[in-house]
Amino acid sequence: MSHPTKSAPHHPTPSELVPRLQGAFAGYLGLEPAQVDPDRPIDELGLDSLTAAQLALDIEDRLGVSLFLNDLSGRETIAELAASALAERVP
Repeated sequence: MSHPTKSAPHHPTPSELVPRLQGAFAGYLGLEPAQVDPDRPIDELGLDSLTAAQLALDIEDRLGVSLFLNDLSGRETIAELAASALAERVP
């Protein structure tokens, strides 16, 4: 009797996570995702600290990626944020 094999959970790559992060940022900024440049420093996107905190929690809930508030207020870009967030994820 064969047992179905369980596939490993899919962990997104940075290139898969960037558009999802763009969508999350866009929702909080009142923009379309295409208007959020993933290579622009996050601190230039216009988030205030309260919105950044809410966004960080929302990203963690929706995307399963833990962020620190300073990740959203530093000079990192969304593309860099995606790569570093995934690198810190424990397998």
